[in-house]
Amino acid sequence: MQPLEGIDVLDFTQSIAGPICTQSLTALGANVVKIEPPDGDAFRPLIDGAMFASCNRGKRSLSLDLKSDEGRALAQELAAEADVVVESFRPGVMERYDLDYESVSETNDDVVYCSVTGFGQDGPYEDYPAYDPIAQAMSGLLSVTGPADGKPARVGTSAIDYTTGLTAAMLVMGGLLGRHSGGSEHIDVSLFEVATTWMGYRVAEYTATDQVPTRSGDTIDGIAPYGIFEAGDGDPFYLATASTKLYHRLCRTLEREDLLEDERFETLSSRSEHRETLRAELEEAFAEYDRRELVERLVSGGIPAGPVQSIDELVEEDPHAESRDFFVETYNQHLEEPCRTTRLPFRFEDGPVDDLESPPRQGEHSRAVLEEWGYDDETIEALLADGVIVES
Repeated sequence: MQPLEGIDVLDFTQSIAGPICTQSLTALGANVVKIEPPDGDAFRPLIDGAMFASCNRGKRSLSLDLKSDEGRALAQELAAEADVVVESFRPGVMERYDLDYESVSETNDDVVYCSVTGFGQDGPYEDYPAYDPIAQAMSGLLSVTGPADGKPARVGTSAIDYTTGLTAAMLVMGGLLGRHSGGSEHIDVSLFEVATTWMGYRVAEYTATDQVPTRSGDTIDGIAPYGIFEAGDGDPFYLATASTKLYHRLCRTLEREDLLEDERFETLSSRSEHRETLRAELEEAFAEYDRRELVERLVSGGIPAGPVQSIDELVEEDPHAESRDFFVETYNQHLEEPCRTTRLPFRFEDGPVDDLESPPRQGEHSRAVLEEWGYDDETIEALLADGVIVES
């Protein structure tokens, strides 16, 4: 299923959030043209090329000098014909090139224009530069992440970037659906607001109780048993018994009905109060099983549990990931090595929609894109000779 077939997208994004947005649109059938500066996307070499290899699959690259008069004019002409424009610069940057929403909508009256920024298009922080961990820090997410007696800890991947990108793609889809009513649309989505949305129930907790949430490590305050435990072979697993019903299931599954008769563990609050004593009792029962056997037993009993997996375990050993075909082939251009990355997290009835080619090389499609937009060979050769566009 390719619902965006025939939709042309100009992609003025770098980093992760914007590229994940446009990669999602590519997976849904859109023709995404990535506009890169003459020296290429600055994120191509980061993390040994892994970041670019994961976030730019299926796109086409037009390497273009926006700082030249000819380059700006060319980009403006392309934007006048595009269905969607996505950019991830700070507010005001695109205006310098007459490629901001107001300028583009004057020549493209039904464009869906999406701005992905750190803090949005207005407000006291609008000019602040931001990456994922800054949004994690300022949204309060870091304040509740990490060990209870240690420092705040960043989530170990760019989770806010990915969520922002997927959110932006959803909003672009909505904008395209809304075009039947006429007019253009400017979508404003930011890392800070997405990260703050992650804090929804923490905000509700604070505003109802005046209690500031704090870090609780691998568990959640007020709920036990809940967190990371070890099986008999020493391998860690996560157990999440978030209700008395689940706790009763746990005790019966482990054949520890005696714990149901202990008044210290009778209610949610009393189990939380005596969580360490309860942990000791449970770990005695867990010690009788290796992790695989224990997790299978718990899951069969209807108890939420799962192994704490390393990346190699996930990629090489997880049967569900293999069955659902989670990983796809791509190419790391920085290392000049083939690799795998994760699929986009959606599928239709006939299977995953993410069957994208490896990321483009810088300027790989410069000539082809301009030919499709109606430029003749003489004009293209002149642009190449003047350094306005770059061809790999």
